[in-house]
Amino acid sequence: MPLRDGVRLHTEVYLPPSPTRLPAVLIRTPYDKTHPDTLLPDIAARLSEAGLAVVTQDVRGKIRSEGVPAPFISEVGDAWDTLEWITAQRWSNGTVGCWGNSYYGYTAWAAVAAGHPAVRALVSRLTTTDIRGELLYRNGVFRLGPMVEWLTSTWAGRANVVPGPDWSRRPFAQLLEGLHTMPGVLPPAEWATAPPGDRRWQQLAFGGRAAGHGRVPTLHWTGWYDLFGSGQLRDWRRARQVERAPQYLVATATDHQDDVLTTSGRSPDHLTDPAAREAMLDRSLGPVIDFLLRYLGRGVPRSPSPAVRWESTGAGLRSAPCWPPPGAATVRLHLADAPAAAGGPEGGALSLHPSRTPGRASWEHDPGNLVPTTDLNGWRPLLALPDERSIERRPDVLTFTGSARRHPLQLAGPARLVLPVTSTAAVSHLVVKLCDVAPDGTSRRILEAPYRMSGGIEAWHRAHIELGDTGHRLDPGHRLRIQVASSCFPLYLPHTGGTEDPWRAHRAVGSTQRLLVGGQDGAYLELTALPATHTPPTAETDGVGHQ
Repeated sequence: MPLRDGVRLHTEVYLPPSPTRLPAVLIRTPYDKTHPDTLLPDIAARLSEAGLAVVTQDVRGKIRSEGVPAPFISEVGDAWDTLEWITAQRWSNGTVGCWGNSYYGYTAWAAVAAGHPAVRALVSRLTTTDIRGELLYRNGVFRLGPMVEWLTSTWAGRANVVPGPDWSRRPFAQLLEGLHTMPGVLPPAEWATAPPGDRRWQQLAFGGRAAGHGRVPTLHWTGWYDLFGSGQLRDWRRARQVERAPQYLVATATDHQDDVLTTSGRSPDHLTDPAAREAMLDRSLGPVIDFLLRYLGRGVPRSPSPAVRWESTGAGLRSAPCWPPPGAATVRLHLADAPAAAGGPEGGALSLHPSRTPGRASWEHDPGNLVPTTDLNGWRPLLALPDERSIERRPDVLTFTGSARRHPLQLAGPARLVLPVTSTAAVSHLVVKLCDVAPDGTSRRILEAPYRMSGGIEAWHRAHIELGDTGHRLDPGHRLRIQVASSCFPLYLPHTGGTEDPWRAHRAVGSTQRLLVGGQDGAYLELTALPATHTPPTAETDGVGHQ
């Protein structure tokens, strides 16, 4: 398919056996549209069976397409040219829905940003339009592992390769050696250091155009364990504020590759298990096909659909008119027993009431002995969700654990942690996790987030750390646990302890952090829980209310 500048993009069309003109679904990807691991041949076949034409395309410079590979920079213009080509085909009825996961969720948004009149629907899954704020960074901390893996495996050349970074290399900038200069793109070596207000970030995202939130009917799909989940929810909320067209949200207990949360912590691998593959496609494509048929005019009546469908872990999808669901209440738990916080997995306590007497918990950050990430695969943590006790035993990881539940607690909404903290470093990080502790002691992550802290050395800082949203169900006998550390490597780029560029620094300095617990100003955790599982606490409840 020719573009306006003469570059040709390799494109495939799947047509159902129908003599009529059809609406099309456009999917533009850098990950090889024909490779079995992308599942795009299976997805295209199912969409085609539903009566839709499907157009899949390798983006500029990738796999079989011509041009120079460069993330983000040309997607709006290339999408417009592709839409012009589609609507000129004899099988096209002139309407198009755009669909995609991850980066090709971004290319679907780029088609909306282009403003082409053919676009009548958008399916945005496991992605975000906030390139700097949510895709490259999380709460101001650079996603070192995912971004280095993605750049070196996807954008180093036409073909995709298996990532294999050597995380012992210093400075970290060496990890991108050999990555060619990409025209028009902010140099990858500056991704970790360019300030949020740098105009090049705005230019990188859709060429400076507005993404088009709320412009067309959109199905926003996120996973509670997807690393871009907060960004996907932010896009949905922005679109709901505008809502020139219907906006729907689906949130499931899945990760970036649609692996599912199970009670054992292990999900069958749908890339190697045919039965798991079919189950995953059934689960993830059903709502998508219904949505596309509805808004691409294939004769499906436009009966009311729930605005939000969300998964309570292990209990299937629920419907709601909004998120958080109506009646969801805020539950506050206070961090307590500071002296025990560094004493192993059990650590300090999570209490309904703050301790009357303030206390301080401290830990040392050693840049030569960083706290490791527990995930074997950051993109697919649910293949084997790890037992967090492997790092909770470290003296540089504080823990605070609540009492065992007598009744289930259904979390349904955002969680945040407020930490009054100080550091001997001019710049430091906090990495916190909310965990579900089973009766046998197994500790598995529910939510996780970093936080960048800067300011005066030894000055107290009140960190408001947004952990994200969840639909997690805490069963009877289970407990909640909070982890607090200063690193999670190589998931996040470690700080140097000073003002040096962490990307190019050869060394970093250690630091001591102190956390205030108890009293009126002590640390606390805020959760969102359904009223069916939360009542105002009394002396008879088990800490945070019960059914």
